[in-house]
Amino acid sequence: MTGGKSGSQFGPKGSWRPFRQRQSKLQRLSQKHPFLCVGLPFLTAVIGGSFVLLPTQQTKYEVRDKHVKTAPLANFKPAKREFSLQEEYFRMQTRGEWGEWEPKRVERPPEDEPVFDRYD
Repeated sequence: MTGGKSGSQFGPKGSWRPFRQRQSKLQRLSQKHPFLCVGLPFLTAVIGGSFVLLPTQQTKYEVRDKHVKTAPLANFKPAKREFSLQEEYFRMQTRGEWGEWEPKRVERPPEDEPVFDRYD
């Protein structure tokens, strides 16, 4: 576009620079202070959301506490005792089970299939 119109997007005749577009007040404000347009709405949403969720979470826990308090305890199984190797050893000795124990070899599969020769 060498000989352009004066109303085109390019500058006056022979100019290569475009005209500066006029910015609105909001655009200028957002360029000078980006926190006002991005950070402030984000923080408002996070803090406002926490205030909205607080009553719903409180209601949830109140309902759960009410349910736990009214539940009959007869349905619950007693807690199992923790397994201790030392206690089991002494228990087997006192019952006489310790002397009856003997190691038994587990039978191996037949040697028809070589297990370790796969990568040869």
